[in-house]
Amino acid sequence: MKALVAAQNVGVIAEFEQAGVDVVSADDMDEVDALLEDNEFSFSLIDEGLPHAHDLVIKIRTDYDGPERDRLPVIMVKSDTEQHEVRCLPDYTFEDYPGADDVIRRARTILMRRARQKRLFDQELRFKARTTSEAAERVSDLCERLIEIVGYEPEEYVKFDQSVREAIGNAAEHGNQKNPERTIHVTFLRALDRVGFVIRDEGQGHDTDAFLARANEVSALEHTRSRRDNEARPGGLGVFIMKECCDRIEFNTIGNAIYLVKRLPGS
Repeated sequence: MKALVAAQNVGVIAEFEQAGVDVVSADDMDEVDALLEDNEFSFSLIDEGLPHAHDLVIKIRTDYDGPERDRLPVIMVKSDTEQHEVRCLPDYTFEDYPGADDVIRRARTILMRRARQKRLFDQELRFKARTTSEAAERVSDLCERLIEIVGYEPEEYVKFDQSVREAIGNAAEHGNQKNPERTIHVTFLRALDRVGFVIRDEGQGHDTDAFLARANEVSALEHTRSRRDNEARPGGLGVFIMKECCDRIEFNTIGNAIYLVKRLPGS
């Protein structure tokens, strides 16, 4: 087995090597692109206490996983620090480092489970972002990167990006009321013929029927004027663009999560 390991304790690397694992260390983000391009890994272990921990998970999920290869199991050792405003969720989290043998067993369990199950998604990322303007912008930029990789035509790419940004902005402002103690949850799913984003806030929800109805009532120009006159009202131009761009829009029952789906180019 070959593992990509990002650990504060150098003893962890020695322990894996003693267990027969070929270890490639990811001490920072400078050489990660080359490491992912030049190696075929069995799993990754990441210490959340490292400043680049979630950047590394994002890089794996964004640039390593995909239609051409199986998704890499990402195992994380939890940290008590709150240094990460945007987190990308791993496949499994240990509360404390359990030792190389337990990590290897967990990685094999993930790999065996995936081998038995039908592969539903080529890529799957789950973000958690604090409700701050900086974190919302960061996760929006990450979503834009995922949309860019898909390869839409420029106009469709811009519209889809704007739709997702609008949904994240609505979650931060109208759902979570800009409360930094609340979290914005974003899931990206890429299947053979489509991609989807699920954006959920921790608010009480809203009237989704009225939200969608506004997109059918007036023109884009009127939506823009409505936004200018009343920024506090969710919807408007953003939901108009969503309906123009997305092949499917759904909400959960209470109205605090939106599901945006768009078919892949040529499908």
